[in-house]
Amino acid sequence: MTATLRYLSDADVRALMPPMTEVLDVIEEALGHHGNGQTQMPAKIDLVPSGDNFLHAMPAYVEPMGALGMKWVAGYPGNREKGLPYINGSVLLNDPDTGRPLALLDAAHITAVRTAACTAVTAKHLADPNSEVLTIIGCGVQGRANIEALLAAFPKSERMLAYDNNVERQAEFADEVMEVFDLASVIPPEAQEACEGGHIIVTSLPIVHEPTPEIMPDWIQTGTLCVPLDFDASFSPACFERADLFVTDDKAQFDRYRSKGYFKDIPDPTGEVGDVVAGKGPARPDGTPIVMAANLGLGILDVTLASLLLKRAEGQNAGTSLPL
Repeated sequence: MTATLRYLSDADVRALMPPMTEVLDVIEEALGHHGNGQTQMPAKIDLVPSGDNFLHAMPAYVEPMGALGMKWVAGYPGNREKGLPYINGSVLLNDPDTGRPLALLDAAHITAVRTAACTAVTAKHLADPNSEVLTIIGCGVQGRANIEALLAAFPKSERMLAYDNNVERQAEFADEVMEVFDLASVIPPEAQEACEGGHIIVTSLPIVHEPTPEIMPDWIQTGTLCVPLDFDASFSPACFERADLFVTDDKAQFDRYRSKGYFKDIPDPTGEVGDVVAGKGPARPDGTPIVMAANLGLGILDVTLASLLLKRAEGQNAGTSLPL
């Protein structure tokens, strides 16, 4: 019998992606398993070819879900100016019983969707349940994915405030959100105005070693959840200090990034999102707290979502079969 590998291109991945509500369910399940210690996920192995360009190897195993594999992903901030995507990569899935490679999937859309889904699950547990105004700083792929995921978790949201230093991209983003999601969209001329009005603030600027964060503590209203997907590129250290609760998706990875020079002058997180989902705490503080959730990106979420896509591909006989 000839062994084969199923290849799923970016187009395949997009066609097979289930509704966001289903994605949120599987991502929440994986985070809960992580909180219960039922996953294996070493800190990212990283290469830095030059400047702020990076490549990460992200092996992971979610035993209860049978999701085993590794994502190999690159982030090149300068790609935008070249007309290329910032994020490129692949996910390789393996059979937990035999170790045999099962599938190779394009990782760009998986990365965007699982990151956004993690934001939404975090918000489900740590944001004010009455949040109605969503703020996006950085109107790119992650901005759009996060709006879709947050609307799945907060369907009664009233409007979006979107800021980008590229005014054309900012306007195009707002128009797309209004057209695709029927969500009222405002494009303030300054980031401060976008932050001051938001109940959930998501920042997704390029990750850099020497950031010049713009967001100040007095820009953030009480009761706000802040999700810095760009590490410390947008929120000043004082914002992290002011937070009533500061969590991350994985403390080991946070510590490793700190050892690499990120998160300078920023306090240690006091908990993990997986612990929150698993009911082990920490819970959202009473009253109107400011909560900071630095989600760094988990390999367990990549392999979980990729495994779901593989099952859907097998059911539809989608993708390309490659001999091994």
